[in-house]
Amino acid sequence: MAHILVYAQRTPQGIHPASATALCLARDIASERGATITAVCPGDAGRADQFVLGGVSRYGADLLTFLGPAGMRPLFERLRPLLVFSPYTEEGLGALELVGAGPAEPLWLQEPEVEWDRLASLTTLLTGALPWYELPSIIDAEYDNEASLVDLPEWVARIDQHAGRGPLRFFADPELDATTRATLTSLGAKQVGSDYLDQHTSGTLLWLSAAEPHLPEALTTRGPGARVMLFPGEATEVHPSWTRADWVVPGPWPEAVKQLHSDLWKPVIA
Repeated sequence: MAHILVYAQRTPQGIHPASATALCLARDIASERGATITAVCPGDAGRADQFVLGGVSRYGADLLTFLGPAGMRPLFERLRPLLVFSPYTEEGLGALELVGAGPAEPLWLQEPEVEWDRLASLTTLLTGALPWYELPSIIDAEYDNEASLVDLPEWVARIDQHAGRGPLRFFADPELDATTRATLTSLGAKQVGSDYLDQHTSGTLLWLSAAEPHLPEALTTRGPGARVMLFPGEATEVHPSWTRADWVVPGPWPEAVKQLHSDLWKPVIA
């Protein structure tokens, strides 16, 4: 049987948005190829693992394995998966490096339809889309014998303190067009300057800047519950700084920001 591995990165809100859409993509591929989807996540966090289990079950995984210090490599060598997905984050890229099967190729997932037969065997995802599966089942989880040896971030033990959505803010150029600015105002987003970046500890920061199109390093150390939604405008090339984003939403700013008013996006940023 064919196998697909998906790295489920922990966040206070469940799993990383790119892990969620990677699972949905894997579900589409697995349904066509008759493959099994195994979600993987590092460490043993006790009760907090239920947040990961709920997320991967909802978005299409068949199994969940909590990994030990060796990461995905033992599972990769045993299953020889057809595909391995991870989010395009520092953590996700690091997880793929541990596999030791060559470099990963980035995929900017902008809509559910993907020519999956052209995907690299190791694919790291950025997402500008929302998950398109919402399954009711809860799958089984298993733990690697050494899962408890993984050092998890301190916030995992206090996940309840970081799981709230928080305020909506945006960083933009002074010349931001009036239509986009009006949409942001109607969403309740408050504008912030560069002095805010090292204080981004909760909520979601929308980034719209032609003058500073790359996400600054200060966002790497943001609070665990703080999220970033990047709007790169007309840019089409993936930039290394995009590892600091939770979503990368494509398209001209007026149209891209307007979709946040939809019933699908509102719960994500509310």
